[in-house]
Amino acid sequence: MAITISDFIKGYVGFDITEAALASIYFKRGVTAGVDASTLTEQTLMLCVADAFRWGATLPSGGKRVEDADAGWKHAETGYTVSAADKAEWRKMANEIYTKYGEGNISFGFTIHAY
Repeated sequence: MAITISDFIKGYVGFDITEAALASIYFKRGVTAGVDASTLTEQTLMLCVADAFRWGATLPSGGKRVEDADAGWKHAETGYTVSAADKAEWRKMANEIYTKYGEGNISFGFTIHAY
């Protein structure tokens, strides 16, 4: 069974990722969108996954709810909430992959130095 790189990444990370984010990841890694994941090296696959975790760590923490109504018809969609713990875990997972393949770790935030 063939699986595309997009489906591999989406299935691996477990959160929604935009097509624009995927396109940026593919560009950075030199991957063609829609390529069969089995044709890529494990290193390329996992670095794409790490980049997706990195992107996920930048998601806003709030959720959203969208409601539509018209003449007795009503529809509502609820988004999901991303917690600080989720983001920290995704950064950790991305950093483990980056370290394994010799790429620099990511960090978000700042360091205070006392003088």
